[in-house]
Amino acid sequence: MSDNFNPDKAQNRSCQIGSNGDNYVECTECGAAAEIGTVIRAGDDVYSGTITSDEPLSTEAMYKKCLALAEDICSDVKAEFSDEDSGKVRKYTFAFTCTAEKMIFEMRLRNLR
Repeated sequence: MSDNFNPDKAQNRSCQIGSNGDNYVECTECGAAAEIGTVIRAGDDVYSGTITSDEPLSTEAMYKKCLALAEDICSDVKAEFSDEDSGKVRKYTFAFTCTAEKMIFEMRLRNLR
C-alpha cells in the first residue's frame, strides 16, 4: 500500500483507480496501490483442473457443468480432457481467449456444484 493510505475514507464506496505507469495502479481517493501484474498476468488464459469422483457418471456430469460454464463465459473456449482410473478422474484444460475470461471462470467455478 501507498504511504498516503487513509483508512478513514470509505474505500468500498469511493475508491477510484488511476494509472500511475504501465504496471502500477493507485486509488485516487484512499491511496491504496497494487502492481497490476500481481493480479492479472498477460497470457494467463489457460485453466487446468481435475475432477475426481467414485462414479464415472458423476465425474462426467461435473465436467459437463464446468464446460457449460466455460462456454457461457467464452463461446470460443478450447477444451481438452483425459480420463484416468476408469473414468473416475478427469483432467481437463480450458483455453480462453483472454486472461479476464479465465479469471471470471475461476470465480464462478467456486459456486458450481
